[in-house]
Amino acid sequence: MEIITKLPRYSDGEIDRAFMKEIQTGFKMEREQEKDRIKSVSQQAKQFKGVEHPTLGRPVASMPARDFFRLTQKYGHKEVHSKEFIKYFQKKMPELAPNKL
Repeated sequence: MEIITKLPRYSDGEIDRAFMKEIQTGFKMEREQEKDRIKSVSQQAKQFKGVEHPTLGRPVASMPARDFFRLTQKYGHKEVHSKEFIKYFQKKMPELAPNKL
């Protein structure tokens, strides 16, 4: 068994630059991924236009899972499922609302 005792050491400046680079590229990448998620969900929402499920009824909104979980964590399940929020969401993002409430 070989134990590695000499790990590379980095200066504070190098670490700070690496963090800043990660933050800057991470935000850009997050925005690009968000666009892809919205595009994917809008394609799914188009499939639900005019469709009614026998038990669940008409789908009124589609949302990327990441956004849904962030909203429920911040505002709570009851608020995210309220009529007021769904109306707001349909107005704000009509491409993700296949049927009106």
